[in-house]
Amino acid sequence: MRLIPAVHVACIVGLLAACTPSPPTTDAPAAQGAAQAEPAQIAWRHGDVDDAFAEAKESGKPVLLYWGAAWCPPCNQLKAGLFKDPAFIALTERYVPVYLDGDEEGAQAWGERFGVRGYPTLIVLDPQQNELTRVAGGNDSAELTRVLTVAAGRRSAVADTLKLALTEPGKLSAEDWQVLGDYGWKVDASRLSGRQDSASLLGELAAAAPQPALQRRFALLALASTDDAQAPATRVRELLQVALAQPDEVRRNRDLLGYRGAALVKQASTGPASTDALGRQLLAALQRADAARGNRPDDALSRAITEIALARLQQPQGELPAGLTARVRERVQAADAAATSAHERQATLGTAAHALRQAGDDAAAEALLLAELKRSQTPYYYMPELAELAEARGDRTAAVDWLRKAYEGAQGPATRVQWGVLYVEGLLRLAPDDTAAIEAATTRVIAELDQQPAGYHQRFRQRFERLGSQLQAWSSEHAGAPTLARLRERMQQHCPTAAGAAPSRAASTGCTQWLQG
Repeated sequence: MRLIPAVHVACIVGLLAACTPSPPTTDAPAAQGAAQAEPAQIAWRHGDVDDAFAEAKESGKPVLLYWGAAWCPPCNQLKAGLFKDPAFIALTERYVPVYLDGDEEGAQAWGERFGVRGYPTLIVLDPQQNELTRVAGGNDSAELTRVLTVAAGRRSAVADTLKLALTEPGKLSAEDWQVLGDYGWKVDASRLSGRQDSASLLGELAAAAPQPALQRRFALLALASTDDAQAPATRVRELLQVALAQPDEVRRNRDLLGYRGAALVKQASTGPASTDALGRQLLAALQRADAARGNRPDDALSRAITEIALARLQQPQGELPAGLTARVRERVQAADAAATSAHERQATLGTAAHALRQAGDDAAAEALLLAELKRSQTPYYYMPELAELAEARGDRTAAVDWLRKAYEGAQGPATRVQWGVLYVEGLLRLAPDDTAAIEAATTRVIAELDQQPAGYHQRFRQRFERLGSQLQAWSSEHAGAPTLARLRERMQQHCPTAAGAAPSRAASTGCTQWLQG
């Protein structure tokens, strides 16, 4: 499973770099230079969630909760862009802003409390902890600032707004609909609505929305939320053609159209000619949107990945056109050169390696990642990708070694559990007969729970549940019952600490029942 789109926890907030020199005075020596103003920055509360809500009750301000990770690329994109944007920094004065690092003590319990699924997520809550909205972290600072400007003045829980939209849509204001359209559906749909089928929910919103642009946004989100291709191709094609012709809609849906654009083109296709025509329209629309926000090298890299996916629709097994492969390499070089800060590099280099791999150039991807290990503040992030590359060329020993190094280098309790599980999964897949190594590595990961009391929540729980399923599958084929029995016993020893002094029933039960049944 690829790490590039999906792993996430937090670093240091970026400061606004612009400084203003003081005017010179007649009695100050020129050699002293000009005094500089303090750089603007967000007044984050780091991990103090309870205190933040106490302050919110006193001030009447909503809480802006950021959930992120030091190693996650889109989190670093926020640090390199949005969190240094003067307009956004000024906007945060209307909030009580909280920076919640997934490795901080109690962070995973808060993640469970607010139903956070992935890094980064931004949630707006009123002082009583009612959710007003949430958004996934994108890389368009202007769009995110617009969304959170509207949210700063909200007083209605988004769940109530959704309920009204589904029952009495005519009672919603234009702002209510705007909030629903901006909501981070890809990071939370079923929890908000109580439904598992988010596609049908979004379809209902598309039918009820008063504005055509909103109707199309909900319809695109519905199509992107499922792999079910039952929607008529003609309807999907008409939807895409109209949306792609509207620059404002393309920018608002930029991430969706980039990540899912090729899949949507496939759904809309009635043959090679329509695939080619609609693919060209998609790329042209993305290029216009990217030009409007400055022709950034990372956007050009994203378009190259979309272009590769479109080319694969036409020739699933064939080689890519030589010109496309060359463009990918050029854009990787440009993005590499443009990413100069630590945050920019963490936001970009994984995507660059992914683009090279999609273009079939594994050797260049490996060279890029190996070079980045020497300069990255979180080199362990790239090591599972290096393990994948080693596994792809048949070198199982090197693959396991990279996973081990990644685990050993990982920093922070939640991060160490996540990378530890990746290591054990690698052993189960690549060295299934090495029972001693599997047991030793799993025992070590279990012991990580002691590093964060009350930690058996969210990512801790999710990763252990996944690992438990894989261990049971391995046991059935490798006579692993005695090993599982010992691992269950060790988990029981750690559960009191992992569940906390006053554990939730879900956390306590989930921990004590690990590997049962």
